[in-house]
Amino acid sequence: MMHNKKSLLLLLLSTAAMSGRVISAHGANWNVVPSLTFNETYTDNVDLDSSVRRSDFVTQIGPKVQITGEGARLKASLLYAPNYFYYPAGHDKHEFRQNLQANLSSEVIRDTFFIDASAGINQRFLDRRQAISTERVSRTSNRQTIQTYQFSPYARHRFGSWATAELRYNLSYVRRARGALQTTPNTVFGNSLTHLGSFSVSSGPQFQRLTWTMSALYQKEKRENLSNYKTTTARADFSYQLSTMFSALGSAGYQKRDAIGSFANFKGFIWDAGFRFVPGPRTSVSFRYGNQFDGNTFSLDALYKITSKNNISLTYSDKIQTFQSLALDSNSTTNLGTSLGGNFISGDLTRRKQWNFTVSGTRGRTTYGASAFYSKFISDKVVLNEKRYGGSVTIARNLNSKLSINGGFSYNLSKFLSDNVNDKFWSASANVNYKISKSLIGTIGYVHSNRDQRRFGLLNGGSNYVSLSISAAL
Repeated sequence: MMHNKKSLLLLLLSTAAMSGRVISAHGANWNVVPSLTFNETYTDNVDLDSSVRRSDFVTQIGPKVQITGEGARLKASLLYAPNYFYYPAGHDKHEFRQNLQANLSSEVIRDTFFIDASAGINQRFLDRRQAISTERVSRTSNRQTIQTYQFSPYARHRFGSWATAELRYNLSYVRRARGALQTTPNTVFGNSLTHLGSFSVSSGPQFQRLTWTMSALYQKEKRENLSNYKTTTARADFSYQLSTMFSALGSAGYQKRDAIGSFANFKGFIWDAGFRFVPGPRTSVSFRYGNQFDGNTFSLDALYKITSKNNISLTYSDKIQTFQSLALDSNSTTNLGTSLGGNFISGDLTRRKQWNFTVSGTRGRTTYGASAFYSKFISDKVVLNEKRYGGSVTIARNLNSKLSINGGFSYNLSKFLSDNVNDKFWSASANVNYKISKSLIGTIGYVHSNRDQRRFGLLNGGSNYVSLSISAAL
């Protein structure tokens, strides 16, 4: 096993030794950009699962190759960035983590038959109640590899300028790492396979003020160690433009959700109504209210562009999600970023109500961002019910053509409703980046994180990280 990992690492290093280039083949332009990062980090809390704090100097080697291709009937991208970690003070000194994100969109038969596909391999935190960290060098069994794969062929036919019909099949597979178990009592974590078939007919350019879509969908998710989750939906969506600024929105249909013993079971009429308001190029607001579940709900999507480079947005969503949909939601990055608001994985069905507020932009040489969120999770298992509050602030500034600085702060408060215990987690970071040459960047960084974790007997609280890294774009 270790021999295979070393061979793969050598292969990637060899790839990184090539210069980035643009290649024209089969009517598409392909761009290959290899790079390599070397990182040395000191931390005073390397094993998050242990009750005894232990320090270590962790060496991280991260080769990366990014390949993009685009042609008249093909668009593809691949990012492969594995990471090798060496822990000199540990009993198990070596750790190799795979990271992959690949996407393909192709037009097999012009204007008729298409294929979309994607693959993702990354590390995800499984349980919010166990050890978590914003830094990858710390070790915990709560971080496990999750693989996601999707394959979606579909056919499309245009009925002149009147309508467009689409018939689609989507196969999705989510695979957990071998031996990865959900640690919260009485919950299940496992692989998942989903078949989805859909047929839709949408209005064409002949319809100016009134646009519409008629759709039918059947989805079956096979969940390991759990009952299958089936959804059947027939729905009509409408939009009518009353003026240049205001449009009326609405939908009506029928849905049946079937999962044995789950709160998500539902059969009946679904509907919503709302509006889209666009008073100018800077502002847009969409709002819907209706019954999409067993009970009324609403959705909101509002955006205001302060300037062309500065935005404010406010959104609210209400979704029923499974382990698979949570994993597919975003497997390109770890699910615990600077906002600490990522989705933790569970095999149980979950209804997530979430508010998000963000401010971001650029002023001169400064880039900034701030966000706040509120989430409420309702699950098949009471122990997974949770309210989560949090926010983050990030800022970066270019001091000159070679020197830049950036920093951030994030805060997360989780209230577990089953035992009314709060869990606070916060993190602060600062980095100095220096452009050594055209393709070489050096970074010195410091991160401190802390956790008020009175309910967690063996998990460590505060952690400090001091790192030095060199990144080379070859």
